[in-house]
Amino acid sequence: MASERVRQLRDRYRNMKSGGGVLCISLLQLIVGLVLLGIYEGYKTRYFNDLNKVKTGDTATVTERTLNFHSPMDFIFWLAIINNIFSIFGFTGVLNQQKELVTGFFAYNAVQMIVAFHYFVDVCADVGIRYSGEPSGLTSFERAAAAFIFFNFLLSIAATVFATKAIEEIKVKQREEYNRLSVLSDTLQYEVDQ
Repeated sequence: MASERVRQLRDRYRNMKSGGGVLCISLLQLIVGLVLLGIYEGYKTRYFNDLNKVKTGDTATVTERTLNFHSPMDFIFWLAIINNIFSIFGFTGVLNQQKELVTGFFAYNAVQMIVAFHYFVDVCADVGIRYSGEPSGLTSFERAAAAFIFFNFLLSIAATVFATKAIEEIKVKQREEYNRLSVLSDTLQYEVDQ
């Protein structure tokens, strides 16, 4: 039973065109971006609440909210935003056969392979570092972020392969459509009026 299910999944994978691969990967990257955002927000809440307890010695109430609050993992917030933007590019690019959006998705993932790997190494190194005044109990957030950044790195590798093939398929479809329309135009041009 299980081997039959594996065989069915393998056959689906083989029959999936690159557009389907881009859709799956962009959806997974969107989910990873949302999970990273959730991890970051949990980290930030814990970091600032515990930091306030350390500084004031009483309950963690933030009396003044400004955009100047920074935590050591703020880059994850921006990574999640950019990740979600370009995953939507890939998703809508394949659905609407927009070569430019898929190209943007490809370019982002080509850069993301390098950036995600470097962020992964940096976050792994940060797990063992305790900053002065840093609250305890943040290691689980850092490890979870490192795991999802690494998963995003793997998705970026797969996305570059699928996006390259999808761009080629879109070009072929657009060329076929252009040829069909030019033949139709030539046929309509030479019709005799009666």
